[in-house]
Amino acid sequence: MDYNVADLIYIILALPVIFSIVAAVNLLGKNVLHWLNRIFASAVAVAVVLLTLIFDPETPYIGEYIYLDALSMWMIIIIGTLYLAFAWTSKAYLDRDTNKRYGYLRRFGRLEGRFYALSHTFVWIMFIVVLVNNLGLMWVAIEATTLVSALLVAFKFTRTSLEATWKYVMVCTVGICLALLGTIIVYYIQLNFIGTDNPLDWLYLSRHSQEMNPALAKFAFCFLFVGYGTKIGLAPMHAWLPDAHSEAPALTSGLLSGALCICAIYVLIRNIIILMPAIGIDFISGLCLFFGIFTIAVAVPFVVVQRDIKRMLAYSSMENFGLMVAALGLFVPVALQAMLLHMFNHALVKYSLFYTAGTIMEEYGTKNMMRIHGMMVQVPKTSCFLLLSIVAILGMPPFGVFFSKFYMLYGFFTVDHPWLGVITLVLLAGMLIGILYHILRMLGSRPKRKSSGELFGYVDSLVIAGLLIFSCVVSAGLSQLTVLNNLLECAARIILGGVA
Repeated sequence: MDYNVADLIYIILALPVIFSIVAAVNLLGKNVLHWLNRIFASAVAVAVVLLTLIFDPETPYIGEYIYLDALSMWMIIIIGTLYLAFAWTSKAYLDRDTNKRYGYLRRFGRLEGRFYALSHTFVWIMFIVVLVNNLGLMWVAIEATTLVSALLVAFKFTRTSLEATWKYVMVCTVGICLALLGTIIVYYIQLNFIGTDNPLDWLYLSRHSQEMNPALAKFAFCFLFVGYGTKIGLAPMHAWLPDAHSEAPALTSGLLSGALCICAIYVLIRNIIILMPAIGIDFISGLCLFFGIFTIAVAVPFVVVQRDIKRMLAYSSMENFGLMVAALGLFVPVALQAMLLHMFNHALVKYSLFYTAGTIMEEYGTKNMMRIHGMMVQVPKTSCFLLLSIVAILGMPPFGVFFSKFYMLYGFFTVDHPWLGVITLVLLAGMLIGILYHILRMLGSRPKRKSSGELFGYVDSLVIAGLLIFSCVVSAGLSQLTVLNNLLECAARIILGGVA
């Protein structure tokens, strides 16, 4: 059967909604629900692969409300990959909670349907974020992700999870309101300097961006940067991120860190593209470099003193988001391509880490790393996945993050900011030392409690291993993967101001 771009986009958008409705009704048996979850996500993944193969990155697809270019196609690949990983690991994760003596699902039961409905809706909204062609609709979709993901963070309704959800909603809503104000100012600029046609249409604005008032455009960008920077988790607007990642189910934490925050980066990039010709690169570059490096600097000491394993991973995410935003501020092709590649690598590796951390918490009954000892002796398979994922996220060869981090750092030295590159390198070294200290102590110390055995099953072991291998293959062999390489190059050109 032959499919065109529009058909595949509608399939990608329709299937998560259909399954969400089926899961919300919750009339099916648990095992049937688990398999439908995998089937629907796999079908979406197949549609993403077909769309990647037939889509021409030089020729965007333009619909009434939908817009697909190389940049949004790259985001769809990332979200689709995590969606597939979520679907194939969720059964093992939920079953572990059901089988635990004091597991939440065991005590209350039949909540798998609610969890699946919220999770698939969450993924669907993220697809909407990267496919709509209107800045106003992008804002609406980003706000919708906050509401849906808040229910997932508070899924177990414990005191700490509700507190984390409250902080998440309040901080992100304030930030998103500032982004709304920036979007309103952009609309005001359009009405007064461009025209009333196609209100807040990204493609229309990008073609008339030279006509914008520079002072108002700079004013709008400040609100947009702070607003979407809050959603990304940039310091000092990051207060929600460690709590939300720590209290959410591990599957949700993987989606939050791997997909949601980079969707916020994506929306910020879309706004930068239309405002950059009016503002100029220097102002945008300065903000991105300062807040990006500042975010890394804030994350390092918190990692060193951390005791909660998931909070440590959350601060690691801050480090990576800060590095991505700093690389964006360089505005050179090598750094932008590396930033986009790092979005992909970080998403895959961080999902693996959060899933592994959730498994460890189930095994040891605690988040406190100080109470976990001798993992290498007691749970060698889990320890192996944890060590490989940690080595990967810290940017050590041969893992994919090594390539993307290397070229982002290389970007500092290709422009006139070598001293910023040195500062960033020192901060990354501090992050490496802090994380390795905690992880090696967990793996190598003498066991102080009896182990109940390995929790990684056959399926989730394959999925986590597949994510790490896929990241390596794409990064190391990018020049040989013509489709992905062309997509990445076109996406970087779009960020630099061209409309592909």
